[in-house]
Amino acid sequence: MQNQQHVSSVFTRLVVGAERTFDLPALLQNTSRTLSNLDFEHQHEMQRLERSRTDPMLKRQIVENLRRRHRERRQPYVMLIAELSKHLSSAVSDDLQAAG
Repeated sequence: MQNQQHVSSVFTRLVVGAERTFDLPALLQNTSRTLSNLDFEHQHEMQRLERSRTDPMLKRQIVENLRRRHRERRQPYVMLIAELSKHLSSAVSDDLQAAG
């Protein structure tokens, strides 16, 4: 939870409080693409390990390490996507209220 608050605070300072406007949909799309790339890379590593002739016990340890590393690498992007989505929804809601 503390990481989520930190991401929210950093996001607010960098994007929402910035002097220039940011293209939130493009940031969301780019962040999603980065997350997809991480997932693809992880899947490739897992498949490569699966096909290898590594000792089964060592393989289990490697799988655990790969999964942990993948979760750690993904977490900041998942939090950023949540934050971008929240601000994008808020911006759309504000636009709808202003138009109505």
